[in-house]
Amino acid sequence: MLYKPVSLFLFFLFLAAVIHTNAVQSADEMISKAAVLIRQPWLNDAMAGITHLGASSFLFPLILIIGIGLFFYRKTWDGLLMLLVFGADRLLNKVLKEWIERVRPDFSPLVHESSFSFPSGHAMNAAYVYPVIAYFLVKHLPFLSKHKKMVYTIAGVITVLVGISRVYLGVHFVTDVLGGFSLGLLLFFLVKGFDEKIKRFRQK
Repeated sequence: MLYKPVSLFLFFLFLAAVIHTNAVQSADEMISKAAVLIRQPWLNDAMAGITHLGASSFLFPLILIIGIGLFFYRKTWDGLLMLLVFGADRLLNKVLKEWIERVRPDFSPLVHESSFSFPSGHAMNAAYVYPVIAYFLVKHLPFLSKHKKMVYTIAGVITVLVGISRVYLGVHFVTDVLGGFSLGLLLFFLVKGFDEKIKRFRQK
């Protein structure tokens, strides 16, 4: 299981190393300009709604609600683990943005963002929170455990759509989103691996 977090971390380091090169910056700008050309009023509204699914203001209450549900299932630790790592997610994203200092795209953004661009916080949030919620729901709800692939697929689709919305709205480059995805998934696999080790330890 360790190879997945390591691979994701190495991928993030690679992106961080190449985002300031002319070739990558040019490719990012070309994609961002193409996104502007396909905008439609109805799609603008849809993407604005989708992007909110990756916002901390939406995900923090969602984690709290699920954590309360887990408390009543006597699985308080799982809820606390989700919440603690989400806090780490937010802190890590803030530190990395201020360290790397990549300027956001400037191609008619549809929403205003004041922080730096790399890695995308919304993409990082989504790539951690939705898979980890899917993991704990599958773990504790027998009905959903029988439909594991469907649950993870839904989590994956939401995550990808959040990433697409950030590029469409003009607030992130594609590589910002990929960087966010890599770190979010890294945190998810760390939580999943840690939880599985604790489970095996308790069974001994």
